[in-house]
Amino acid sequence: MLIDRAARLFGTALALILLTIGLIVTGPAPQAVAAVQTCSSATSVGSRPTLRRGDTGSCVVTLQRLLIAQGYSIGSADGVFGSRTDLGVRRYQSTKLDLVIDGVVGPATWNRLVNGGGTTYSLYSGPNTGSRVILSFDDCPSSLSAFNAAIAGARDLGIALVLSPTGDCLSTGRFSVAGARANGHYVINHSISHPDFTTLSLSSIVSQLGSPGVATSYGRPPYGAYNETVRNAYATKGMRMWLWNVDTRDWTGLSSSQVVSYVIANARPGDTVLMHMGWNAFNKTSLSQIKSGLGALGLGVCRNSYGTTPSAPRTLAC
Repeated sequence: MLIDRAARLFGTALALILLTIGLIVTGPAPQAVAAVQTCSSATSVGSRPTLRRGDTGSCVVTLQRLLIAQGYSIGSADGVFGSRTDLGVRRYQSTKLDLVIDGVVGPATWNRLVNGGGTTYSLYSGPNTGSRVILSFDDCPSSLSAFNAAIAGARDLGIALVLSPTGDCLSTGRFSVAGARANGHYVINHSISHPDFTTLSLSSIVSQLGSPGVATSYGRPPYGAYNETVRNAYATKGMRMWLWNVDTRDWTGLSSSQVVSYVIANARPGDTVLMHMGWNAFNKTSLSQIKSGLGALGLGVCRNSYGTTPSAPRTLAC
């Protein structure tokens, strides 16, 4: 027994010695911690580190001062990259079409914050930076067969539609996101149940932007209603709001010919036109008439790149 005890003591001592000199590995080596960097407004953009939520220090202070100077309400420049700074970064990123809304301040975001430039995002034209007119349809078609006929008809006409169904619509089986995208159309989020977002809390809006609604980087708030809370919710989800320039008000019961005439009379280069899938212009005939009518005025509509349209583009390939 005395021998066993001595052996155990010797083994323990030997293990401590080997650990000290680094010959025993007890688990994965910890990742190296980056050296603390000091930043000021004079620090070149290329020398500033990538920052994200949880970071602290003078570089975060420099970031916060930039955000405050541009009007973002993040509190004081306290050097702590917390939730308010994260939201401020996301709100800023949402204003620049060339930035990803992820709350991470890497070289691209630093460059825009310090030097400006880039393409300013328009709530009304969305990612359409060209002169072609976007034909968009909200809500839900009357049936899956009506949906299939309309998206195939638009494809055959060479038109790419922007479609924004509700999550409730998807749950009924009257809309296929995969089918729309496979036919060359863009599909964006339109909430789950179509409430007025301006009456909801931030957390409730964020929930409405989730499943079973469309997962993408663009969304259209119901009724086009938004305020600061709504803006914050979209930024929290990493999404940009996309509204419209021309409202046909087809839901008031306008006939197909009335909707067609309204679009032709009111659409301008780069506009987004609002219609609804459950009303009278969501069909190949109406789309063909809109296309030819705008064409006679020298206006093109967004062209379809059948089968290759990305689900969440930075800019439309119109």
